[in-house]
Amino acid sequence: MTAPVLKIRDLAYVRLGVPDLDLMEKYLVDFGMQCSARTDSALFMRGSGPSHHLHISEKSEQAGLKAFGFLASSADDLEALSRVSGASGVHDIDEPGGGRRVVIHDPWGTRIELVHGIAPVESLPARREERLNLGSRIERRGSVTRVGEGPALVMRLGHGGINVGDPDAAFEWYHAHFGILRSDTIAMGDFTFAHFCRCDRGSEYTDHHSFLLARSMDGSTSLNHVSFEVSGLDDVWVGHEFLAGQGYRHSWGIGRHSIGSQIFDYWRDPWGQIHEHYTDGDLLDAAVEHGVHSPDEGDSQWGPSMPADFGQTIPG
Repeated sequence: MTAPVLKIRDLAYVRLGVPDLDLMEKYLVDFGMQCSARTDSALFMRGSGPSHHLHISEKSEQAGLKAFGFLASSADDLEALSRVSGASGVHDIDEPGGGRRVVIHDPWGTRIELVHGIAPVESLPARREERLNLGSRIERRGSVTRVGEGPALVMRLGHGGINVGDPDAAFEWYHAHFGILRSDTIAMGDFTFAHFCRCDRGSEYTDHHSFLLARSMDGSTSLNHVSFEVSGLDDVWVGHEFLAGQGYRHSWGIGRHSIGSQIFDYWRDPWGQIHEHYTDGDLLDAAVEHGVHSPDEGDSQWGPSMPADFGQTIPG
């Protein structure tokens, strides 16, 4: 493959359209985020880390994916992308957090916002300390564990995914523009179901996947899901119990994935868009080779099997 235009550092945020900002704010607070800023037309939600926002909700008649934000490694990367056919020029971001941005649409219609220089915020303290006694790993002596109740505490945005008619062609485009690498693929012969893609940070370890390209059987493009890291299994379960108690719709979990290894729990927002809590995912560097797996190998190591409607927005 030819050298990419640039190599993104990470996923920065997801931008979703929603009809009701108040309802979305309540869901995201219950999911474990906090409001970083709000305008008449948009809601900016953060986790406990230093990112100004991980999740943007825009007031819209219809719910749906508006964009993914990719984090540039440097300001020079913005200039590089701006020279690509179809890309915008480098411009200031007229939103809370500021920064600079270049916008481009992939051939299947997904808007990608390459960003740099968004102002950080002060990190928040963790509400649950993970001190574990696991076999020879002894971290807790003379005290007991009481995890309490309430929402999970979202730390950061881990990954996002889109459904697209041709995941092979989509990978080629995203690699050429943003340097992503395939960690694992689910396929049957030459028919690809999904590519799990990571950022290329060279010898530095990064998430097993930051971006998922999944096959859309009807050829349309849409949000598959968006995933947020929490501190551990206790936080996954506490968040699960809290969301269930608030009456939100569960999608899939709790279980441990085979591909990526993370412990997962998926929930639907009030318009059926899927948000995931996860913990304990794999970390890879650029030297790890691409793996190919059958659909049977792509299910859970433990926990429930993937439901038939996973990855699809199902309005309530």
